[in-house]
Amino acid sequence: MFGKTQRGVSERPNKPKQPLIPKWLGMLVVILIVLSFAVALMLWKPWAPVQPKNNDITSPHYQEDTNKDYRFYDLLPQQQVTPIPEQAIPENKAPTQAVIIEAPAKPQSNDVTIGDDGTEQIAAPTRPEYILQVRSYPDPDSADARRAEIILNGLSADVVQSTEGDKTWYRVISGPYDSQNAAVMAQQTLQHSGIDSIVVKR
Repeated sequence: MFGKTQRGVSERPNKPKQPLIPKWLGMLVVILIVLSFAVALMLWKPWAPVQPKNNDITSPHYQEDTNKDYRFYDLLPQQQVTPIPEQAIPENKAPTQAVIIEAPAKPQSNDVTIGDDGTEQIAAPTRPEYILQVRSYPDPDSADARRAEIILNGLSADVVQSTEGDKTWYRVISGPYDSQNAAVMAQQTLQHSGIDSIVVKR
């Protein structure tokens, strides 16, 4: 039943289907593509070195400064090396000792306080403080500008107004610092920024 041919019906022979593009036409298209690619490579020449398009530079500012004389490679081994004289070499300066100026002494008064229980207590002597005096300006705006520079270096700064004679001065100071070492370190920080100062002990 199934799969068997009925009597009286003859089978048609299966004819092979014709391809849409004949083999010879496909081969011709492939050959043309390969040839066009080869011609494009021959015209483009990617393996050839790049040459400048125009060697005529008309700019008056341009001057070709190429040294085509390479004789110095031959002359260099024959040259003598002249040592640098010792006077030309700067000596490493040893770090200078910081100059510390003592502020004028305040008149000492023997402060005696009487406690609640009636005993006398003498005030303990205060530890010395150190400040950096940067500069004195007759103009408050200049003093504020210098104060801002010191603050930008990460140090505290104040402007102190003082009158000497009939002239008012605005002193820029930094501090106070608890120890001499702290004041000297702050002074070095300012020196790295180009700001000179002196250490004052008070």
